[in-house]
Formats: sequence, structure tokens, C-alpha cells
Amino acid sequence: MLQDGRIAVLHLISGLDMGGAEMMLLWSARYHDRRSFRLMVVCLMSGGPIADLIRDEGVDVREMGQKRGRLSPRCLARLLGTIREFAPDIIQGHLFHCNILARILGLCFRKATVVTTRHNEQDSMPRRVAYALTSPLNRATIVFSDRVREHAGKNDPAKRPILMVPYGIDPVPGLSGRGDVRAGLDIPEDVFTWIAVGRLTRQKGFPFLLEAFKTLTQGPGPKPILLVVGEGDDRTNLEDTAARAGLTGQIRFLGLRFDVPDLFSASDAFVLPSLWEGGPLVVLEAMSAGLPVVATDVGDVPTMVRDGESGLVVQPGDTKALARAMARIMELGPEIRKWGEAGRKTVKERFHFSGTQRSLESLYRGLSDSCRGGIGEP
Repeated sequence: MLQDGRIAVLHLISGLDMGGAEMMLLWSARYHDRRSFRLMVVCLMSGGPIADLIRDEGVDVREMGQKRGRLSPRCLARLLGTIREFAPDIIQGHLFHCNILARILGLCFRKATVVTTRHNEQDSMPRRVAYALTSPLNRATIVFSDRVREHAGKNDPAKRPILMVPYGIDPVPGLSGRGDVRAGLDIPEDVFTWIAVGRLTRQKGFPFLLEAFKTLTQGPGPKPILLVVGEGDDRTNLEDTAARAGLTGQIRFLGLRFDVPDLFSASDAFVLPSLWEGGPLVVLEAMSAGLPVVATDVGDVPTMVRDGESGLVVQPGDTKALARAMARIMELGPEIRKWGEAGRKTVKERFHFSGTQRSLESLYRGLSDSCRGGIGEP
């Protein structure tokens, strides 16, 4: 590919299913400065639903077709050929496996600057060791949270720069059709409805949410409903737990959905029970849809949610506190709209992804000074 004077950024990620890092790549494709940058997204596996959305923004997405497990020789050859063709100035890894792979690829393409992107405030011991061993191969680490920055610095013996970028999202558009969406889910208009969105894994703390929600269903009056959106290894166990508690009718496991904004419009409040996070973007998405939030004190949640104004923040793993906070939101009555509007205003003023992208591009300009001469052959 011929050089055209723009800074070339190649994003490397394992898959493009629904998730925070994946959505940020979509928003980067949407808001990047096309006059100064050219982007490519390389997905090790077959692309998920985000792949075509990124292509719709005019950004090339290459799918390597790797199966889960060790990188195959065929996939590696395709990957090396794709990088050579694109000739990136910057190779940016996303999430653990591609962060490590990006660092190793830097040994082959020495004229490219390698940066990694950290999204979580916790990692397993093997992952911390891998980050430490490969830290000399990394030029810089991009983080979006003070807590993640502190964590990343602990496994970086090479003391590479850790570059902070403010979080942002593409705000959820205001949607109508609440009644139609509820009708499709068989939810009466007067039933208070919670929504939780995330991978059904230990990190997301769904067992604590189910226990807290059980408390909410034990009082008199209409029973609330909880919509659980997402897939993961824990889904069967969570469904069994709900059934044993007699909550099959109150808790709806909707699986992976691509109409989350519509589901937000049909809901009354959002809950995040995570045990650890970096900056859970879904909290901002729910706020932008005008939903009050109950969330655990993980990652950057305290900077997103104004406690007592747009939502309530509780300690992770505290089932009783989570239940009390959810009950308080349900008792707000008409004031719930005021809390929702406060959250919407916060996102509009402080967390739009266009600002995040400008900050990223400023970092890219600084990093690219050392690699503008093109890329060497592997």
C-alpha cells in the first residue's frame, strides 16, 4: 500500500463481538480524522457483528480466521502479510492476547511503534508475568482509567510511558417505541424494569445481582423485572439459580442482543454488579439513554456516576447494599426522570467519544515521530 502522508494506525484485536473495546474501535472508525490518519482493524478470528459496522464507516477490517487456541502458522502468515501491506506507523494491541502479540510483532516490524491498550484494573498472575516479560518490547501503554494506570504500572519493569485518555462513548440516540418493545417482551407498562448488560462471567458479578434482585421481589405489590443482556460461560448456572429462587418469570435472560438502545428505552433503570472493571462504557451508554444507574465502585464508575444525583454507587460483592440501592431507585417515583436527565447531561458534557478520539490522535502524532520512515520487511 502506498504511503500518502497520513499516520497509519493498525488496530489488532482477537474478535469483534459486542464489548467495550470492540465498541471503542467502532467509534474510532466513526470519529477519526480521515485527513490525517488511515486505519485498519485486524481481527485474529472471524469478525463478529462489529466488523461490518466498522466497514460501514469506511475502515478496512481484515479477518484472519484463527480458531481459539494457539496461533496457527497459516494465520501468522496472513497476519504478517497484512501488516506488510498496510505499512503501519503504529501497531496498537487491544486486550491481553493481542497486546502481547503486538509487542512480539514489533520485533519483526521495527519501524512501527507498538502500543498496547489496557482496559481492566485486574489481571491473573500468568497475565501479569506475560506483561512484565514483554514490557521492554512496548513503546507505551494507553489507559482510560486512573485505577488501570496504577495497575498497569505495577507490571511494567521497563517503565514505559502510560498514557491516559479520557473515556467517551457515542451517545445512545433518543428512541421511542417503549410500549412496543415492552409488548414484545411481555412486560406490562406499570412494572418497574431493570436492565443489566455484560458478559456472563465471574468478573461481572451476576450472582450477587440475582441475590439482590430476589430481595426486591419479596415485598408486596407488583414484582419488578430484570433483563439480563449478554452471553457467557456462566449463563446456565445463572439460569439455574434464578429457577431455584422461583424468579424465572421476573428475570429474563435475553442473550446477545443488537438492539440494546431499544431495550434501554423499555427499561426504567440500569444496574452494574461487576467485581472489577476499567471504565465500564455500558454505564455511560445507559446514562446517555436517560436511565438512573446503580453500579459497584469499580474502575472509573465514581467519576461517571454522581452518587445521589444520577445514580448510586455501592461496594462490589455487597449484596445487601446492592439491594438497598436498587430499592431506593424504585422508590424515587417521578424524580427518577430528574436522575436520568442528570446522567444524560453528564455524558453529553464530559464523555462524548469525539473528544476521546482527538486525545488518541494527539498521542498518535507524538508517537509517530519516531516511525514515519515506513516499515521494514519481516
